[in-house]
Amino acid sequence: MYEKYSGLPDTTKSASQNGDRSERRPVRSSNGQMEYYQAPNRSVEQTSAKRANARRAKARKRKLILGGMGVAFLVIVVVAVLVLVKSCSEPIVVDPATAAFRSGVSINGMDVSGKTASEVRPQLEANESTFLERIAITLTSTELSATITGPEMSATTNLDEIIEQALAGGANQSYSTTVSINEAALATRIDAINQTSSKPPVDASVNMEFSSSGKPTPQYIEGTPGYGLDVASTTEMIKQAIAAGEYQATLTPALTNIAPSRTVADIQASFALLAKFTTTYDFKGTAEDTEEQRTLYIPNRAFNVEKAASIINANVIKPGETWSFNKVVGDRTEDNGWALAQGIFGGDRTTPQYGGGVCQVSTTLYNALLQVYPYIEIVQREFHSFPSTYVEKGLDATVDTNHIDFQFINITDHDLYIYAYSSENKMSKSRKRDLTVVIYGQALPEGHEYKTRVVVVSEEPPGPDEITESNKLFIGEEKILAPARNKITVDVYIDHYVNGEVVEEIYRVPGPDVYPGNPLKKQVGIMPTPTPEVSPTPSP
Repeated sequence: MYEKYSGLPDTTKSASQNGDRSERRPVRSSNGQMEYYQAPNRSVEQTSAKRANARRAKARKRKLILGGMGVAFLVIVVVAVLVLVKSCSEPIVVDPATAAFRSGVSINGMDVSGKTASEVRPQLEANESTFLERIAITLTSTELSATITGPEMSATTNLDEIIEQALAGGANQSYSTTVSINEAALATRIDAINQTSSKPPVDASVNMEFSSSGKPTPQYIEGTPGYGLDVASTTEMIKQAIAAGEYQATLTPALTNIAPSRTVADIQASFALLAKFTTTYDFKGTAEDTEEQRTLYIPNRAFNVEKAASIINANVIKPGETWSFNKVVGDRTEDNGWALAQGIFGGDRTTPQYGGGVCQVSTTLYNALLQVYPYIEIVQREFHSFPSTYVEKGLDATVDTNHIDFQFINITDHDLYIYAYSSENKMSKSRKRDLTVVIYGQALPEGHEYKTRVVVVSEEPPGPDEITESNKLFIGEEKILAPARNKITVDVYIDHYVNGEVVEEIYRVPGPDVYPGNPLKKQVGIMPTPTPEVSPTPSP
């Protein structure tokens, strides 16, 4: 409540008397007179709190001002640092054609101060070329020794890069180039060392040994491993030496064993005995033979058989190759060393001819090949005009110089080997020998084999005898020109066996084979028997 007073204030009352420290303040009233009101009384505690709050407000303000100034300072520092880093990361762009190196700058020990790149480049490149040519890394061990030079590794340096750095850099700086090598060139050089200085592996091999009878027996020889530089480890070793500045270093390289590419097992898989066939021939006549046969034709035939066998022996037929009997054996002529022996002539008789008897060799080979039917394809084969005595009907293969050939193709992916030899006949050692042909090659599947089977389709007797007269024979004499032979027709089959059992009839030899037969052909003498002359009576 305010107290209103009119007139002058009462000065007789003091504030101390009333215990009131309120301040009276004059106020002009609405009628223009002065009035006084009593101000509110504030205690000492209220004044102290007010002052404390003011001090705290000022402190907070100072903290806010200082914090803001700190943040601003940090922002300025970060921005300055980023600007500095960016300016340092961006290279100074110089013109290599006109810029000069600063004072005290050297490249690979050569002072280039104040000069331009074009002025110093020729000498620097010459120095680098000489340096690279002198790089020599020697590889040595107890097994080999070789040197690899810088040019052989296509070694290069980063000279252009160093020149640019030196131009852009500050004064009093030294720069050095680094060496790089071409790994492909290094690998080529290591391969060349392996070709000349290393020990190559020796593959397993097989030698065919022949007994006194000519029988072949394979002798297998194990291969031996070789050694050579290990390309990967040697390359890494040389790179480390170059990186370490060892440009004339001697290193002991790691060697690697090189296994043979062909083992005995590999050879045995592709060099197995596939087939074997034997026929028999005379080398000496009997009392039933004529003198001419015993002394000339029979021994000569044996000679021809053994000569032809020796020619085809150890023949190798490559995959896809066509083998020809006439091409391999050659013309059977006197000039080629063939002997005169009986051979078929005219279809029904035998006459002396050079090379007589070689058909037994082609026939024996043919029968051996039929046992490996899946491996071969018969290109040309003809049967005789009458059956042979040394092989079953339908299984002969005749040949004749420049006329009839025997040919086949190796249709496998592996080599085929022919071996032919003569040996003693156990049943008739004194006058007969055996001719055997064996075939080696990729082994047939286990338990599989192929056998021939002859089927006689028909057999017809010959016609009437054909007898002619000869004035070269005396009356009562006769000469057999051709014995009577039946006409025989046969088919030949090849049966597939697995573990001894026939599983299929897989092939019929083209045919049938028809031996035409012939009647007996002979000559009888019509020349009169001469009258015997009477010997005169001897004188006593």
